[in-house]
Amino acid sequence: MHSSTMKITTATRAGSPHVACEDRVRTGPGLVVVVDGVTTVADGADVLGGTYADVLAGEVLALASDPRTDLRTALADGISRTTQALQLPPQTVPGSSAQATVTVGRVRGTRFEAAAIGDSPVAAIGIDGSVRVLTDNRLATLVRDRPARLEQWERLRSGAGRIGDQRHRELMQEIMRGLADAVNTPGGYWIAGADPRAGQHAVIADWPLDELADILVVTDGISVAVDKYQVLTWPQIARLCRTEGPEAVLTLVEEADASDPFGQRWPRAKPGDDKGLGHLQLTA
Repeated sequence: MHSSTMKITTATRAGSPHVACEDRVRTGPGLVVVVDGVTTVADGADVLGGTYADVLAGEVLALASDPRTDLRTALADGISRTTQALQLPPQTVPGSSAQATVTVGRVRGTRFEAAAIGDSPVAAIGIDGSVRVLTDNRLATLVRDRPARLEQWERLRSGAGRIGDQRHRELMQEIMRGLADAVNTPGGYWIAGADPRAGQHAVIADWPLDELADILVVTDGISVAVDKYQVLTWPQIARLCRTEGPEAVLTLVEEADASDPFGQRWPRAKPGDDKGLGHLQLTA
């Protein structure tokens, strides 16, 4: 199927009415780039996640638009260009410099190919109803069993604490400090920041285009509805995008966030995350 016959729709929304959305979704013919700007947590950081996400999304879109350019190369060169444009200093501690997850999906000939750095997944729904997911779980695996994370989640589940209280914030900082030696390091995890090498360590996948009906490229503010809340499935999200549009998906996830404001049912870092979604409809 030629990319010109595809329908691409997108939507983004801030996770809180009090802050600007740091998710970005950019599209071209048969191409979607999704960037989730990581909220900068260090004092004195000059570049915010949303600014970094803006520049990176544009650079990766331009590079990936050339089908001769490998997606990992597009990511690496996009990070390099963004670092130069924003004059980013080397990152020393996670959160000390602007950074983002970035995922790109592209039609190339008879295949759909995808590459991801960080937890913004791609879900491909087959004509036969099958689901294939590309996700980068390296950071989640590193953090999952750390004492600070276990304490954080247990406080929320038990009702002893709530998202955003002082101890919750302290534990978040402790988790981030504990990752200082793991960021953009083999055996650790990779994130778009000031190190272009991250692009070459993206996780990748590709699938035959003629087997697919829908492709979703989303940030974790959307994927949480599938992998944590379990209130939606990938096929249901695709169906909603087709029938009501991607904004309807964002609204449903936002309602799920609001139903558990303190994180007792679904322990998490913040009450609601920014949401970004790109939907490629491949069949009528």
